[in-house]
Amino acid sequence: MNLIRYLLMAILLFSGFALPAQTITVMSYNIHHGADKDEKDQLAAMGAFIKTSGADIVGLQEVDSVCTRSNGVDQMKELGRITGMYYAFVRHYAYQGGAYGMGILSRYPIAQVDNKRMSLLKGKTPSTAMISAVISLPKKKWIRFASAHFALDDSSRMVQAHEAVNYLATDRYPVILTGDLNATPGAPEIQYLESYFTETDAKQIMTYPAPVASKKIDYIWVRKKNLISVKQHKVPVTDASDHLPVIATIKIK
Repeated sequence: MNLIRYLLMAILLFSGFALPAQTITVMSYNIHHGADKDEKDQLAAMGAFIKTSGADIVGLQEVDSVCTRSNGVDQMKELGRITGMYYAFVRHYAYQGGAYGMGILSRYPIAQVDNKRMSLLKGKTPSTAMISAVISLPKKKWIRFASAHFALDDSSRMVQAHEAVNYLATDRYPVILTGDLNATPGAPEIQYLESYFTETDAKQIMTYPAPVASKKIDYIWVRKKNLISVKQHKVPVTDASDHLPVIATIKIK
């Protein structure tokens, strides 16, 4: 009887210290300034897709804010209106009377939005940004959600991978990193990220170009110590953008 009592006490003690878990669905989507590969406006279609996708948090790349080429639309505000989600935007740089940059959509409140500047070693384009925010989940739980758009040249991408890790690896909150990294699996910068993060896609599904993709450059990552399991990873086929969206349902500590 004493042994049984001790076992029961041990079980209760262990369960009392068990870490709480949260299951969320996240998306990474390069929206190509709201246009398809033929430059036809698809922002409304993208918003409708996101709304019905089941995603709780979305990292968006190539977002326009009141630019001439996208008819002066504040795209994050419009996507927020269509989806009914909270939204945030940070700029890469000024462009065509407005700004070109990154966005986050979330079913949950967004706080502490940060425009983390990322280095570019080649080209005349100004430095780019990684958007980061703290998301307030139910039951007083918080996560750090970030979305990046890495450079086209491999030397800049490696520097940017180091910058992302330096910024996110020691964050006090669980960390999710999404984005168009412009690098295929096996590239040195991807291998470096894999030292700190776990990718949600075990099958290495192609993401670019849409709708018939031939390479994988879009990712969802979770910091290793925060991930419990990946319940689902999928890449829906749509031609609204020149990239396919990436969606993962994950269970995190």
